[in-house]
Amino acid sequence: MRWPTPLEKRETVLIFLSVTVYLLAYNIDTSLRILGIDPATTHGAVFNRLGWVGTKEIGRDGRKPVGWRDALENTIYGEWAWSRGHIAGDGAERSQSVGTGRHGATWTPRERSLITAGTSYSDSSVNDALEKWGDNLPQTRVIKHAAGYTILDNVYIYDGTVYLITDDKGSLPPVSDIVTTLGNGFSRWKILTTGKAQSVMGSYGSFIRGVSWMSADSNPDNSTLFALWRTYSSLDESIDENGSTTLSTPRRLIFPHNRFFVDDNPPFDQHWIKRARADTGFHPYLAKVALPQLTIEYYEDWEDYQKIAIPFVYERLVVADRKAAEGAVEEGLPPYTSAFDLDASDHWWEPVRKNLAQFLGEDHVESKAKKVITYLHSQSEPGAKLSSGDHDALVKALEAMTNSRGYELHVVSTQTAETDWSQRMTAIVKSSASPSLSYPLILSVHGNHLMDSVFMRPTPQSTLIELFPPNKFVRNREFAMQSLGLRYVAWQGSRSYEGEELPSTSPPSEEEVGVDVTALVLTIQKALS
Repeated sequence: MRWPTPLEKRETVLIFLSVTVYLLAYNIDTSLRILGIDPATTHGAVFNRLGWVGTKEIGRDGRKPVGWRDALENTIYGEWAWSRGHIAGDGAERSQSVGTGRHGATWTPRERSLITAGTSYSDSSVNDALEKWGDNLPQTRVIKHAAGYTILDNVYIYDGTVYLITDDKGSLPPVSDIVTTLGNGFSRWKILTTGKAQSVMGSYGSFIRGVSWMSADSNPDNSTLFALWRTYSSLDESIDENGSTTLSTPRRLIFPHNRFFVDDNPPFDQHWIKRARADTGFHPYLAKVALPQLTIEYYEDWEDYQKIAIPFVYERLVVADRKAAEGAVEEGLPPYTSAFDLDASDHWWEPVRKNLAQFLGEDHVESKAKKVITYLHSQSEPGAKLSSGDHDALVKALEAMTNSRGYELHVVSTQTAETDWSQRMTAIVKSSASPSLSYPLILSVHGNHLMDSVFMRPTPQSTLIELFPPNKFVRNREFAMQSLGLRYVAWQGSRSYEGEELPSTSPPSEEEVGVDVTALVLTIQKALS
């Protein structure tokens, strides 16, 4: 049998083209995607022109392809534009400022989220619920540590106990330097070798993915969020003045010793009764605004994990315990200052501060903004306050000064029933609206509410004046202000103290605070001039 003659060039080209067309047609969906064309839309346009009706194709937006849509679908859904990663709409819903719109909500685009610049820490899928580690348990690692403030990887919780698993106990600080506080949530933490842990934990467990925060204190403090972020921010020393960071958003903040409600349960048929919620040390709105991806968990949530008959492992846990930090700080300083032993960027607080400013619509600086004074008063609350006479005289003097000099004055109550939280925080953030032209100033009687002053814009001119009774002073707010580069002034009677000339520490009681209004206003006037 004779071999056929060799293929001519024309025949070779025809065979090559035929095979190429066949492969492209056979894998039409993949081919269209390579060319950047949506196959669902193309099918709809082509088949509809051919008169073929009906399709099972559903696009990524949940709708039929464009060529298959009818009047009924457009009536139900509308003709809104849609892009992946966004809700459908005409674009206006992506630029709504707080307090506008039907529900008064704000919309913050994903690309502006300052503390999620990097990918989430150890992203996983639903299929990764269980981890079968056999005899190779993931060991606990210390990432960062200062007394009372620690970042750990692979922290186990099981049967009412927290476990740190390692074959190198020298790699961990003493447990008492991590957590000292004991309470409803857990007793003393335990360190186990992998061999011992195998008999306790078994061969598998479930990971709680992402970054978790824990406040181990039985009585949360108003510095909780501030100190936890300071600890966590030590992982990114490159945070810049714009608040850009590679840190992934913390997913949960756990209060293992604190129940969600602190009052007695009402009768079941009276479920509408408003309950008294646990005090976390910060306003409930604050975490939702400054860290909107952060959920808050309480003793009830912690108890659920403990009662399940398998171990759970926190992938990354940032732990704060003020009691464990107390012995490591200089006398007179608040416990949270231990977290500042960890190296961090000079702009470490800016991601959180700027998130709040964006929510309030105060993130853009006006070139001709007025000088702003914010007077926070607590006259309607029990505890430390000015006398009624001094309060009234101070308000009148501030009003007279601002009217004559063109300043902007905000007199706001620390009571949410009198001054809405958003209004109060706007006044605080606005107190630093023009760093190049003004000396923004916050004024108030001493108290935990002044920790909100950390949300002022960080400039040397931003000033907090804290009013104390004679011979009484604490550094809780002073240290926070100084750490952010803000000016701090302590006031006693008719005299101011700042810098290296602060009064000696002596915790104040809830007594009435007296001030020399004339001297105080003159000091404010001098600072703003």
